[in-house]
Amino acid sequence: MTMKKNECVECASQNVHFNEKDQQLVCRDCGAIFEELTPKEEKKFEKAHDQK
Repeated sequence: MTMKKNECVECASQNVHFNEKDQQLVCRDCGAIFEELTPKEEKKFEKAHDQK
């Protein structure tokens, strides 16, 4: 699962919103919910995505 900060990994929509109350990223198009990544997880994510 790779994700740019404003791109849904499920549907690639750019319509992603950060829900501050629940501290989650939510796709407004498909409804997918993602926990925010720590900086370490985000770097790992980016590294894996660059290898594809």
